[in-house]
Order: sequence, then C-alpha cells, then structure tokens
Amino acid sequence: MISGDEFDPSDLTALVIDENHFARGISLDQLRAIGFGRVLGASNTMEAWDLVIRTNPDVILLEWIEGLTDGLDFVRRIRLNEDSPNRAVNMFMLTSRGSKHDVELARKAGADGFLRKPISGLALQKRVRRVLTHPQPFIVTATYVGPCRRRRKDPQYAGPWRRLNDTLPAEVSVDEPASEADIHAEIARARVAALETTVRTLDPANPRSVRDVFKAVQELIEVAKQIGDTSLDLGAKEMARYFQAHGATDRIDAEVVRTHVAALHQLVHLPTALGQERQRVALSLKRMVDKKLRQAGYGMS
Repeated sequence: MISGDEFDPSDLTALVIDENHFARGISLDQLRAIGFGRVLGASNTMEAWDLVIRTNPDVILLEWIEGLTDGLDFVRRIRLNEDSPNRAVNMFMLTSRGSKHDVELARKAGADGFLRKPISGLALQKRVRRVLTHPQPFIVTATYVGPCRRRRKDPQYAGPWRRLNDTLPAEVSVDEPASEADIHAEIARARVAALETTVRTLDPANPRSVRDVFKAVQELIEVAKQIGDTSLDLGAKEMARYFQAHGATDRIDAEVVRTHVAALHQLVHLPTALGQERQRVALSLKRMVDKKLRQAGYGMS
C-alpha cells in the first residue's frame, strides 16, 4: 500500500480507455503531471484488455460511451475473468452521466466510482490518491465481485451523494478564503459554462446559431484578457480561429466545437498553479484546430 503521507506514483501504471483521441490525450497528460511513471492509452476495450494482460495497471480510467454497455462489460470482465492479472484493480468511470440509474449500474458492475468529465488534474490527483492510499476491502461473493459497497465513509464518492438519488458533484470543494485568483477562476468558469449552454443548441446549418456561438467565444476571449489568463486566452482564440476560417457556414463540425468546449472546461478547472498543464491543454487545442483546418483545405496562421 502507498503511504498516505508521501504519495509517489512514479512506480505505478495507469491505463486510460477513451475512444476520443483528444480527450484520451488530456487524461494521459494529467496522469503524467500527477507523477505516474507509466501511462497507457487505449481507444477501445479490446485494445485495453490486451494492455491489461501485458502490463497489469494499478489504475484504470474508463470512458462510459453514451448509449453502450461496453464500458460496464469491461468492468465485469476485469472483476470476473480468471485471466485478469488483478481483479481488484482500481477502476473509475469517466463520464458526464450521473443519474441514480447510471450510478447503480456502475456500482453493481464493480467500478470503484465516477469521475465527472471534464475533471481537473488536481481533483483527479485527490481521487486517485485516496483510492490508492486507503483502498476498500475487495469482496467476492456469488452475486457481486468488487470493492466493498458498505462503507461509512467512501473515499471514491467524496461529497454529499451517499444515496443513489443524490446529485453527483463535479469535484470536492475546499473551504478556503476567496482570493483574487479564486474570483478570477469563478469568472472564467461561469463564462465557459455560458459558452457550453450556447454550444448545446449549435446548428451549423443555421447562420444565426453559428454567430451566437462565435459571439460567446469572443466574450470568453475578452474575459480571459481581463483576468490575465493567457492559457484560456489562447484556447478561446483558437476556437475563434476555427469559426473565422469557416464563417457562418455548415462546414463547421459541431463535434469539433463540443470537443473544444470540453477542453476549455477542463482548462478553467485546472488551478493556476498548474501553469504548464494549463498551457499544454491550450496548445493541444491549437494543434487540433491546425489539423482540422488543414484537412478542410484552409491555410494556418
């Protein structure tokens, strides 16, 4: 067991399973920043199973693909298959879901818990540290195999949602006096949340809808400048560049826009102290926009 006082995952291996290459890259970068000595990525469960057999990871982060049970089947396979090198390996579902039905399904399958996407690197470190330094007893019965679900204090499900009908929080808050940095962070998060709301109704075939999103991006750029957040400024400007290249046309890829917004959400939830990690997220957005514009036949700035 790892000491709770000195958390050093440099000798540990983490596996991320996510079909979205960009999102998977963000999770891998976060795990590297935390200090994991080896991080591996897989785009599907077949590839992941091969990595599990060959590398025996210490932590698995598994995307819950919308509309499919593939993720839950993989959790069951790890817990039940005799060929699994470690049936008690810590497994988290990476998901934007959180209904009581989803939570119940994951718990019954044997997952250790949920990580609400997008999750900050600091929150991820706290959750991973808890599960590695204070693991739950592993239960094997005729009807259930997985971490003990009877617990007075559950380190995987931090927060008030002990019951299945409670609301799943994005991450644990820390009671600290509000500083200028905290206020700036809240302003940035509120503006990105407003952008997310606008993007939900994005219809590339509707020029007015495209302009509404572009206006929200411009407002985010202005906020980033006002609070002096250079990483957010870069990430938002890259989104604006994508829109400016296409104009108010149906050539805009709504999935690209949603992925970009998810990364911006990720960025504003990273503490300012993790400056290099925040900058990596912003630069990854630039690379994504470069690639998409190149594929569309546009020049790059």
